[in-house]
Amino acid sequence: MATVPHLMQTPPVVGGALPVTDGSFVEFSRDVLGTLLRLHQKHGPIAALRDGTQKIVFLFDPAYNRQVLSDAKTYHARFFGIRGPKRSSQRRLTCGLLAMNGDQHRRNRRMVKEPFGMRQIAHYDDAILRFAEETTASWSDGQAVDVNEEMTRHMLRVTSGLLFGLDDNDLAYVVGEQIAEWVGMNHELGVGALVPNDEFSDRYEELLAYSEKLEKNVMELIRLRRADPKPSFDVLSILVRMHDAEGGLSDEELVGQACVLFGAAHMTTAHSFTWTLFLLAQHPSVMRRVWGAIEDGTIDREGENGEMALIDRVIKESMRVLPASGYSQRINNEPVRLGPFELMRGTPIVFTPIITHKLESTFENPRLFDPDRWLTTKPSGYEYHPFGGGPRLCIGGPLAMKILRTTLPRFLSEWRFTVEPGSDVTAEVRSTMLNPKNGVRMRLNKHAEAGPTFTASPIRGNIDLLADLPEAPEAPAA
Repeated sequence: MATVPHLMQTPPVVGGALPVTDGSFVEFSRDVLGTLLRLHQKHGPIAALRDGTQKIVFLFDPAYNRQVLSDAKTYHARFFGIRGPKRSSQRRLTCGLLAMNGDQHRRNRRMVKEPFGMRQIAHYDDAILRFAEETTASWSDGQAVDVNEEMTRHMLRVTSGLLFGLDDNDLAYVVGEQIAEWVGMNHELGVGALVPNDEFSDRYEELLAYSEKLEKNVMELIRLRRADPKPSFDVLSILVRMHDAEGGLSDEELVGQACVLFGAAHMTTAHSFTWTLFLLAQHPSVMRRVWGAIEDGTIDREGENGEMALIDRVIKESMRVLPASGYSQRINNEPVRLGPFELMRGTPIVFTPIITHKLESTFENPRLFDPDRWLTTKPSGYEYHPFGGGPRLCIGGPLAMKILRTTLPRFLSEWRFTVEPGSDVTAEVRSTMLNPKNGVRMRLNKHAEAGPTFTASPIRGNIDLLADLPEAPEAPAA
């Protein structure tokens, strides 16, 4: 297992030299997790990585998160680093809520919130359960799987269905696969756009060509939704029907919203499933309580004094220890002072729950998976931010929580998930998300009539950089 650096307590910024490390943005893109951990360990609450004359600033402290995330006028969203030429498919596809700012963002957010409101989310209950049943029906007793692959496929079906079509899912599924590929291409090229080279130029042309194919299929989905006389409750159908005093959303806005909403929802929720199942498997004491609550029907029930339901505590704690969103970024729309830095306009600014969620100043024993901490812990939205924070808080957060809290009990009521002993569980940040580099190998067993037995497994990899696993046996020396 990896050597654990003790770096989760934020030290103060001291006088003298600016907290800057010289390095390569390309190297950062290849080892985001290691760079984040090293920068925080070396510099504390704020740091910068400098490559030549350019900088990326990293925020590790809630006070800096608050300054940036609460000021949407000064600090603009930048979900995509590559917008493409004007009038290109790439430019239109990236014209979604997470890439909008100012008046356009306010209007689109007001309209896009409708299909993600609690009243509308209730329409998705049956579909969410149906997708869960289809996934469990594909498993066999004793089967060994990569759970991350399973959850990625599961969320591809769920996200495609809820966003693009609950009735006829064929084209929706094709578009979902294409968007997933497109989002990955964007994020992998995003950092390289700061320091372009020949390899970047070739892949950039590939991205532009892929964008044209994707846009054609998204426009076909929009055409079908507009031509369908009966009301449908998938997100795209609702957005097509939405109007305000200025009219409906333009084709460009619909295309962008469809792609960006899918990109924000698909892999992050899939990874949340993976990390939650992994943490439960490696904490048998917690899993036994979850199993008991599923059996007696209290898994999603609040306590007598309004205490958070156990399934919600498990999900929130999983998102704290191993947050699916590894980092997000803003750019300053004007020259600004941020901590010790005077930033020129357009400087990338990164904030990361990987670090902020593990500050000892906020969370006692921060690397320990302890769902019951949420009975008393009440962090601010800048100390705990799995869905971002401030006025741009992710509108899809409630739907993601609904999918997780509905589906996990269904999976766990029938199946026991056990990590394969000796598995290499290595975390990396790829396409902004905390991803299991080698997957998470687990064995699926149907529960015995006498009740399940839960056992943690010895594993290898670097996951102990982020999470303590006190119930797991030590892996044999290599």
